[in-house]
Amino acid sequence: MNRVMRVSPAVGLVLVLFIVGMAAAAPFNVGERLVFTISWTNVIEAGVAVMEVVDTITFNGHECYHLVSTTESAPVFSSFFYVKDRIDVYFDVDTYASLKYEKHLREGDYQSDVVVYYDPDNKLVAREEKLIRTLENAMDVMTAFYWVRSQDLTVGNTFYFNHCDGKTSKTIDVKVLKTETVTVPAGTFDCICVEPNLAETEGIFKQSGRIWIWLTNDSRHMPVLMKSSIAIGDINARLASYSSE
Repeated sequence: MNRVMRVSPAVGLVLVLFIVGMAAAAPFNVGERLVFTISWTNVIEAGVAVMEVVDTITFNGHECYHLVSTTESAPVFSSFFYVKDRIDVYFDVDTYASLKYEKHLREGDYQSDVVVYYDPDNKLVAREEKLIRTLENAMDVMTAFYWVRSQDLTVGNTFYFNHCDGKTSKTIDVKVLKTETVTVPAGTFDCICVEPNLAETEGIFKQSGRIWIWLTNDSRHMPVLMKSSIAIGDINARLASYSSE
């Protein structure tokens, strides 16, 4: 299977973060495409992940960004653990409140197909036959990852965002740890390292330890490196290429 693995934000990998409120001008735009190489135990090539801002649409009266994340396992990794994931999210361009989260995971023997609908105006979320109340401007984990990119990150700060996956609704914290220079296949970048407390995610990216994300220390806050402990071992995602229209 000529496939390469990708970060389902959980790296979701991985991934994500933060405080809810009105966002500043988005540091990303339609057409942004980030490609990551994924390694397992820092040695084995596990696959490739792509995160892309596809377009903007109107959904339930809200102007939304549409994001897509895909992950595919590399041939050597697929021989014992095949991965092919896709996640689509839609969130309000101003508040970053989630409107829809659709996930299709194929990870070894594990499969998951989930669609979650959000009603931020009434603080309600529907998943299958279940309807629950949420905190204000609830986000899925992938949306929250993009939300934090628009924030003023200062070392020593802790940020919070209201998360809901259609099962539970809670506040998740993210710590801004340090600045650091990071070299990845896409180049060398001055970065800010953050650590989200992602204790509950589904699939192989279910967190069993800690997760760190390095974002460029500029107005884009572009993700460059992600490290996490997951159910099958340590996973690193390194930015291989990026483009923006």
